[in-house]
Amino acid sequence: MRTLDTGGSPTAASIRAAVGVYLLATLVASMFFLAVQPHSGIHPAALSLVQFAPAVGALVTWLLFRRTVSGSRPTAVPSRRVGLRVVAMVVVCVGFGLLITVAAAVSGIAPVGTAAVGGVPFAVFVLLQLLGAAGEEIGWRGLLQPLLESRTTNLAAITITGATWALWHVQAFTSDPATACYFTLSTMSFALVLGTLTIGTLGQRVLIATTGHWLINIACYLLAGDNTLHHPQLPVITLAALLTATAVATYPLARRRIRSHRPLAQTSRP
Repeated sequence: MRTLDTGGSPTAASIRAAVGVYLLATLVASMFFLAVQPHSGIHPAALSLVQFAPAVGALVTWLLFRRTVSGSRPTAVPSRRVGLRVVAMVVVCVGFGLLITVAAAVSGIAPVGTAAVGGVPFAVFVLLQLLGAAGEEIGWRGLLQPLLESRTTNLAAITITGATWALWHVQAFTSDPATACYFTLSTMSFALVLGTLTIGTLGQRVLIATTGHWLINIACYLLAGDNTLHHPQLPVITLAALLTATAVATYPLARRRIRSHRPLAQTSRP
C-alpha cells in the first residue's frame, strides 16, 4: 500500500497530517461501531465496540504514514523498567479504588459490587473490559501521544491527548453542564496518570496504559456499575481521580527533593 510519507525524518507537517488522519479515521470507525453495536448481540454495558475505534485509527495512520509513525516512535526501554511501571500503575489504581470506596462510604453511596452486567457474569465482564481498554490505548497512548511528544513537551502531549480522549466520549456532553465538567476533569486526570507512567515503544506503552485503563474501569464499575455518569457517583470518581493524578504528578518532584537533601543530611553527621 502506498503511503503519504515523503521520506526522511518526520516534519511538523507530516506529524500534523498523521494526527489529522488518526482523528478522522477514529471518528469514522467510531460511527461505524456505534451503528453495528445494536446488531452485534453484545450489550454496550458489557463491551462497547466503539472502544476499538482508536485501534482502527492507529492502524489506518500507520498504513498511510508508516515513516512518520516509525520516525517519531519512542525508543525501547528495558523490560525491568516496564515491569516496574506496570507495578506502579497497579499500585496507583488500587489507591484510586480505595479513595472512591472511602468517598462512597462517607457519601452514603452503596457500591454495586460484582453484580452481573450487560447479561454476562462479572468475571466475563472483566475480561471484556481488558480487550476494550487495549483497543483504546493502542490509539491514545500508543500512537497519538508519542506523535505529539515528537513535536512538543510530554505534558502538552498528555494534555492534548487527554482533551481529545474526553471529547471523544460524546455521551458525556449530551447531558447537563455539571456532568460534562465532572467527566472532563476526571478524564483529564486519568490521562495524566496513564500518560505520565507510560514509557517505551508502542507495545510497551500499550501494556502499561492498558493495565491502568482496565483497572480504573473496573474500580469505577464496582462503585457505580453502568451509572458512572450519574450523581453523586460521578463527583466521587472525579474527586478521587484528581487526588490520584495530583499524587502521580507530584511524586517525582518530592522524590527529587528528598534525594537532593540526602547528601546534606549525611555530611552533617558527626
